[in-house]
Amino acid sequence: MGSWLRDYVVHSGVFGPLEASAAASVAAGFAAVAAGLRAIGWMLVTGGVTVLVVLLVANRVAWHRRDDAERRLLLRYCDTLEKRHGRKWAVKYWHQEVDIRSNGDVHQHIAFTIVVRCDELDFCSFTDRTNWDWPVRLIRRVKVKVRSVQVGGEGGTRFGVTTAWLDHRRLKTMVHLDEPALRGEEVSFVVDVFWPAKCAPFMKGYLPDELLVSFGEIVPFAQYVITLPVGYHVRVDKLGLVPTRDDYTLTQTVNRAGQPETTLTVCDIPAYRKVGVKLDLA
Repeated sequence: MGSWLRDYVVHSGVFGPLEASAAASVAAGFAAVAAGLRAIGWMLVTGGVTVLVVLLVANRVAWHRRDDAERRLLLRYCDTLEKRHGRKWAVKYWHQEVDIRSNGDVHQHIAFTIVVRCDELDFCSFTDRTNWDWPVRLIRRVKVKVRSVQVGGEGGTRFGVTTAWLDHRRLKTMVHLDEPALRGEEVSFVVDVFWPAKCAPFMKGYLPDELLVSFGEIVPFAQYVITLPVGYHVRVDKLGLVPTRDDYTLTQTVNRAGQPETTLTVCDIPAYRKVGVKLDLA
C-alpha cells in the first residue's frame, strides 16, 4: 500500500483521480447535509477530507525525497567536473558577519571575491557547518541567498543556487554563474544565510563554540565579525594562528547597538589551514 501510494503521488498530476474522487465526496457530503441527510453527509465529508490529507502528506514526503536525490546528484556531477576538468577558483577576499541571536539562531552575511583559475568557470561552492548534534527536523528552515554585488544602480540580482547536505551538520552551496567567467577574472558575491539553532548549546551556556574557515589556496584577506545580543559577555581564543608566525588581529568591542562584537582579521591564510575563534560565554 505504501509503495503504491508513493508511486501514485509521484507520477499523477496535481489533481489526479483520487483527489477528484475525494473532492467529489466532500461536495456530495455538503449537499447531503444541506438536504437534511446529516449522518450520511458528514460521513462523506469526513472520508473525503481524510483522503485529501493523506494524499497531501504523501505527496509532500515523496517530492521532498525526489528533491533531495536530485540535489545530491547535481552536487556529485559538479564535484566530478571540478576534479576532471580543473574547474578551480581562488578566494581573494572574504568578509563574514555572524549575528548570533539569544535563542541560538544565526544570521550570516558574507561578501567574498574569487579569482578564476581555469579557462571557464560556471560555478563555485562553499561549505558551512554547525558544531553540535543539530536536529534534522530544522533542515528545511535553513535559507541561503546569493546575489551579485550592487554598485550604483547595477547588480544585486540573485544567482542560481543549489544546496545539498553532506550530512546533517554540513551544508554545501553551489553558486551557478549567469555566464562563464574566464581565467583571471574576478567575481564577487554577497551571501545571506539563516541557520536556526546553529549556536543553541553555546547561547544556553552548555558548550563553547568554534567558528572556523578554511580555503583551498592562500587567501590574502579574511575577516570574521561576530556579534552577540546586548547584555551577553563572551570570552574568546584564537584557533589555528600563532603570533610569531601569522599576520592577524583579534579584537573585542561593543558596537553602536550595544552588542559585544568580536573581530578576527587574518592576512595570507595558508591553503587548507583551519583558522578562527573559540567562543565561550562569560
